Amino acid sequence: MAYMNYIGLLNLFYERIQCSRVSNNGQLLYYTLLAINNKSSWSDWFSRTNVSISGMMGVSEKAFINARAELKHLGLIDFIPSKKRGECTKYRILYPTNYSTKCSTNDSTKEVQTTVQSTDINKLKHKQKSISNDIPEKTDFSDQYTTIQDLYNSVCGSYPRLVKLSEARKRAIRARLNTGYAVDDFRRLFETAEQSDFLKGKNNRNWRATFDWLISDANMAKVLDGNYENRRKEAIADAPEGRSAADYYRQYMCNGDSEASGTVPG
Repeated sequence: MAYMNYIGLLNLFYERIQCSRVSNNGQLLYYTLLAINNKSSWSDWFSRTNVSISGMMGVSEKAFINARAELKHLGLIDFIPSKKRGECTKYRILYPTNYSTKCSTNDSTKEVQTTVQSTDINKLKHKQKSISNDIPEKTDFSDQYTTIQDLYNSVCGSYPRLVKLSEARKRAIRARLNTGYAVDDFRRLFETAEQSDFLKGKNNRNWRATFDWLISDANMAKVLDGNYENRRKEAIADAPEGRSAADYYRQYMCNGDSEASGTVPG
């Protein structure tokens, strides 16, 4: 798949909204998806959760879903919905090399055609790579690394203290930031983890989450989506395969097999 000129896509979209109505939320979502894909180096497909994108837009999840359906109907994007709540949906920006629309002005029709040249795209790609190579990686994210480490240590008092950020941890943080997460999302992640009994070890395996587990892409999305909230939601979200959620919840509420007696709350 050829890389797309970011400015070229914006121009194409501007021409589109001159000729056909696109809602405010639809426009906002399109710009948001462009920004995410730009940070992902124009991947053919890229993934984000509903809560992450709607949070970036500052709208409800319902409003985001309506805007997403609108853009797909207009042929501007394609997406593959996640199978489970909290998992990432795959997105793709649709951009034909030749795009034309017909606008009606004063009962006359004017055809607007815009062509994105591959030479311009390649020039932009090489320019971006050159800039990236000239600037050390730590210059871009060093402040965020320190801030996120300090947030974890100050908020997650029930977890082992994070003494050092390895290169692997920095890569994981950088990957989350590059796909649209902000420092405030990490703050919510750590606050949710600190409030979750399950993540702190109150489960049938005595398993406890770690910093590395929390900042992985899939796990961060699930925690922010509320899959590990206390009590019933927490138990049902992580019921092991082959066991019913009710059985898992019964053991969870009774604090382990040694105390599993009596009637389970309804």
